[in-house]
Amino acid sequence: MKISIHNTALAMALWGGGIATTAAATSLTLEQSLANLNTEKAANYIGHADVQVRDESEFLRMRVYLQKHYHGVVARHHFELEPGQFVDCVDELSQPGAQRHQITRKNWVTAPSSLPKDYEPVDEASVRDKHGRDPGIFLLSSELPNVERDAEGLKKSCASGTIPKLRLTLKQMTAFKTLEHFRHKIGQPGKQALPTVYASPAISANDHEYAHAYDWVTNWGAESYLNVWKSYTEKAKEFSLSQIWVTDGGQETVEAGWQVYRNRHVFNPKYPYFFIYSTQDGYNQTGCYDLECNDFIQTNSSVVIGGRWTNLSVVGGAQYSTKILIQKDGTTGHWWIAVDGVYAGYYPRSLYDTNGIKNQADKVDFGAEIVNSTPHSRHTKTDMGSGYKPFSGFGYAAYQRNIRYVNTSNQYATPSLTEARDDSGCYDIDTGYANNWKTYFYFGGEGYNVSICP
Repeated sequence: MKISIHNTALAMALWGGGIATTAAATSLTLEQSLANLNTEKAANYIGHADVQVRDESEFLRMRVYLQKHYHGVVARHHFELEPGQFVDCVDELSQPGAQRHQITRKNWVTAPSSLPKDYEPVDEASVRDKHGRDPGIFLLSSELPNVERDAEGLKKSCASGTIPKLRLTLKQMTAFKTLEHFRHKIGQPGKQALPTVYASPAISANDHEYAHAYDWVTNWGAESYLNVWKSYTEKAKEFSLSQIWVTDGGQETVEAGWQVYRNRHVFNPKYPYFFIYSTQDGYNQTGCYDLECNDFIQTNSSVVIGGRWTNLSVVGGAQYSTKILIQKDGTTGHWWIAVDGVYAGYYPRSLYDTNGIKNQADKVDFGAEIVNSTPHSRHTKTDMGSGYKPFSGFGYAAYQRNIRYVNTSNQYATPSLTEARDDSGCYDIDTGYANNWKTYFYFGGEGYNVSICP
């Protein structure tokens, strides 16, 4: 089939490089991509490798979702972050979350009103791992002379007054069977039974396995340093993550961490990515990752939410960690997320209920989660963390360290963690305390083992 240069460019921008092309093409701006979105047909996707969208009607739902998602969004600049993946530097007040929550220059804020009070600072010199702002997550200022440029010479940076938004594409969405599979963390529309039309082989809540540690305590947030790994996942629809949660017990959550999820991260699928997530009804009809719906308001021009970690831990070698903070700005403020000391933005307080986390949360949780799709009628071989069990220790097992929560006096406090795991033969967790790491735990496992994780 002959493909015109115009259609080649469209395929690269909206498909993301999945369709073979005969010539290099100029990357499209967001405006150009959206103008051509109506020409995209299900037949161009269904049947291609890695495309799972169920049928044409579901494809059309995804296309409409994209059109609505970008309604009113203004991009001032764009660039190719890595092959096939584009970033749009979006006018901060035109981003979907700002439009939904009617954010104007008068009520625009860039950080909480105050930082948590810290009476026991982390001794960074004694923690043994490398940590700091990963270049895959943080963009350099456009004013600096050494800003990297993409293949077309476009600066990989967003100016003040804009926020970097990874361009959402049909290639990413059609890696899932339905729009609900794409949006929801459980892998289907929440924990409720699916209608017959959405039946098997959907991933269900029962396919998720955890090794984590929690504390039921009234709080305004949580913080941890997360050891970052390139976890192996056996199936593209399975994921492996390390994260922190604040929650009322499960119905309303704010979550952040790193995740390897090949179906979601189609451009470099085997790597860990920074993610945020929130649900307001127990993963049922609400919730989405990153900036893929209009829940979150990003306020920082350098943080790439959904970006790929490039500094990765090595078995028996260098270890890398990243600090993530989820913080409520007092009783009447929003839920902020900071990564390595930079506030990326917030989930507005108005999203939540007074019986949930509108004013405060009731539980902090730290740990890991995988999806087990039971391939070949056995447990998955998907790694949790590094794939090593907790007893393997530093340099082998994954960990979280310097684990704290923020109390309702806006002070850091030490949690009293309770360990939990679904099956210690598959994945386990071991908490501890040390002078340099304070409260910490190791976690992980390799999944399938004929004798202890069949």
